[in-house]
Amino acid sequence: MAPHSEHGYQAKIDSLVADITAARAELLADVDDLKNQLTLPSLGKRGLTAAAGIFTDEFGGIKPKRAAVTAGVLASVVGLKFMTRRHK
Repeated sequence: MAPHSEHGYQAKIDSLVADITAARAELLADVDDLKNQLTLPSLGKRGLTAAAGIFTDEFGGIKPKRAAVTAGVLASVVGLKFMTRRHK
């Protein structure tokens, strides 16, 4: 009976080794994916997409109210900067 129990233990060990190997491969793939997501170009692309999402709807059209408010605020800031420079 000893050979059967040793074979059973070996099968369990082999199964554990296979599970650990698979988990390790999955972890390495996740780490590589995370490294790719954290490169400067991909961060910039995600930021640009997020910023574009503020001014566009789900169909890709521009949201006129947000664009107008942003343009107005930008024009006000530029105007104030211009006026403060002229008075100095």
